[in-house]
Amino acid sequence: MRLILRYMKQYTGKITVSMVVKLLGSVTELLIPYILEHLIDEVVPLGELDKVLLWGSLMVVTAVATRQLNVWANQIAVDNAHRVSYDIRQDLFSRTANLSGAQFDAFGLPSLISRMTSDSYNVQSCVQSLQTMCVRVPIMLLGGIAVTMMMDPVLSSILCFISPVLIVVILAVSRFGIPLFRKVQERLDDVVRTMREDITGIRVVKALSKTEYEKGRFGGCNDAMTRADIKASTIMAIPGPFMQMCLNVGLTLVVWFGAVRVDAGDMKPGVILAFLTYFNMVMQGVMGINRIFMMVSKASASANRIDQVIAVQSDQRIYSEASVRG
Repeated sequence: MRLILRYMKQYTGKITVSMVVKLLGSVTELLIPYILEHLIDEVVPLGELDKVLLWGSLMVVTAVATRQLNVWANQIAVDNAHRVSYDIRQDLFSRTANLSGAQFDAFGLPSLISRMTSDSYNVQSCVQSLQTMCVRVPIMLLGGIAVTMMMDPVLSSILCFISPVLIVVILAVSRFGIPLFRKVQERLDDVVRTMREDITGIRVVKALSKTEYEKGRFGGCNDAMTRADIKASTIMAIPGPFMQMCLNVGLTLVVWFGAVRVDAGDMKPGVILAFLTYFNMVMQGVMGINRIFMMVSKASASANRIDQVIAVQSDQRIYSEASVRG
């Protein structure tokens, strides 16, 4: 991650703008259920149509503002991610071009190709997610819990109990992510290496009738990569069904205890409707943490592979363009 943060530092201003806009979009999104609850419990019982239209219009304006802010933030984040990825690929190519023969062979051409393409794409996706999901997810999680505690502390205890359990499960699974995804990238190197060998020596392969043998070699590398990818993705997907189960159990408990409290006169019906929306937001925030860890796991493995090349000092003398022009 040090490599990613080092290159992101050059665009601190634009990244800050993107994150602030995303923060505003997340805050306005949190306001929509609260306005709905106020409209149902406080405004509608008054029987005044003008106030109902006023608060309904406020909901529409808030929804439109949320949409526009999120679109704007995502556009800026995509542009920043492309710029960071461009700089990384440029430095990686320059370093690769200046490697000596021995250093070049130590990495291997297939590995350098996959670092330039697949690894740099993983880093680009991570930079984009750091500016969007890493802002929205905490707001949805912490902001949703804070608002529900202000609305009804009793029902919010359901969220306060379920959320930490889910976060612990995600952290426990994610710690295995980086080694597994690093192994996937290594298997990808083998696939690229085999494919390049076959393309380069295709005439020899056909002349010696080795087509079926080369198909078997490529199939072995392809199967190894597939198994490694399936294993990594399966382990990282473990929290998904567990979180979905907790979401359904939590929604059931909210409706159950909420109905009991409404019947007893301890809370208003609009609170339940708003609470269900906030509960979904909080669970989306927890699921977003799982996606963030998966993305960061891939990007960390890829960034480490890229940094291995960029950090190498060439063992041959590099001449400047001006010194060799004559």
